[in-house]
Amino acid sequence: MTQFFFSPDTYFRFRDQCVAAGIAAPIIPGILPIQGWAGTKRFAARCGTTVPQWADEAFARAGKEGEASLALDLCIDLSEKLIAGGVDRLHFYTLNKPDLTTKVCAALGIVPNPGLNKVA
Repeated sequence: MTQFFFSPDTYFRFRDQCVAAGIAAPIIPGILPIQGWAGTKRFAARCGTTVPQWADEAFARAGKEGEASLALDLCIDLSEKLIAGGVDRLHFYTLNKPDLTTKVCAALGIVPNPGLNKVA
């Protein structure tokens, strides 16, 4: 599972480098749904994740009122591009806030499977 990232190309480059190095293990992209831009930037800094200028500019333009809508659109777009690029599994870092991830999954046509979490 990867660190979170903002651009699908970041994941694809990493995946391709791993394949070229002979790594055959699945490489599952880690996606961080943006719950708040300021907090995400602080978290990225602590994790060593580069924040792209385009994202900073987009959230500045969106303002506080448009932040949630932009975050949803960006997460859906990132997920769709990963799936289109051959990714068959996504890992969402919900940080105990599943609402945005639930909306992303609904937009992608992914439905919950409650049986996956049942203890036998």
